Amino acid sequence: MKRLTWILLGALFCGGVSAAELPEITEEAIAELGITLGTPQMNGFVFIDGRYISPPYTVTRKGNGIFINRILIEQVPMGVLAAAAETATAAEQTPAKKSVDADGDFVEVKAEAAVKPADEAAPVAVAEPAKPKTVKSIDDLFEDSDTPEKPVPAAAPAPVTAAAPAHPAAVAPVISELTPEDSKRQKEAFVANLERLRKGYDQALIQGEFFFFGQRHNRVNGNYGTARMLMEVLPKALRYAQSPQDLLQRLNQGNVYFVDLGICTALYKNKFSFPQLEERLQKIADAESVDSMKRKPVPRW
Repeated sequence: MKRLTWILLGALFCGGVSAAELPEITEEAIAELGITLGTPQMNGFVFIDGRYISPPYTVTRKGNGIFINRILIEQVPMGVLAAAAETATAAEQTPAKKSVDADGDFVEVKAEAAVKPADEAAPVAVAEPAKPKTVKSIDDLFEDSDTPEKPVPAAAPAPVTAAAPAHPAAVAPVISELTPEDSKRQKEAFVANLERLRKGYDQALIQGEFFFFGQRHNRVNGNYGTARMLMEVLPKALRYAQSPQDLLQRLNQGNVYFVDLGICTALYKNKFSFPQLEERLQKIADAESVDSMKRKPVPRW
């Protein structure tokens, strides 16, 4: 059964798929994450903004961007990685606090043991409510905390009531600072995910799949069987179509229903690419003919 995968643009990454719409990959991202060069290969079919891109196809990663033949088709935001790097850098650049010993020399003070003055103390994210002081007499209101309490007759125990749990919105999230080791591991995981994305495109094209990338239409991907059906109909339909609607109707008549009007509009703007499609279709037919001849049994005399 033929497989067809639809992926909505912008649902996972940031918007469109062309270099004109995606932000440019920065030199900082390339220096931080490096480059992985793909291997050119002749399989698969790529359409970008309705324009057919002829093989060979090379899927490359530069920084946080994925390219096919130097055209940016995917970009993964670096926001989380940048935040982790800033936290790690701040932790590394914070000088150790010092104190004066009895001789007047400076000695290192561990961060966990350091206590700030009251006026410089950092605000606490979640403060526990202070327990109300039990007033036993009028003198207790002005009683010094260090003065021992006067003995009072024991009162009857109050009934135990369960405290209502705090509402989730009332509890501030605790954000732990990342160590340099954590930041390094996070960057390695980020690069590994980018590599899986690049290899996914590369393997799909090696297996003969097709992709429609575009700014104003859904991203469409299908296997070789679906691509073969498309290439059988699209060149002739594009040659004789008089409008995007006419192109859509001609494709439907050829049992191609997975291409919508948005893709047909982009294809029609590149109507004169049909000679390239006809040439590719002829190469496919020739390769299939050669393969068929090879599979024929050799007669024995």
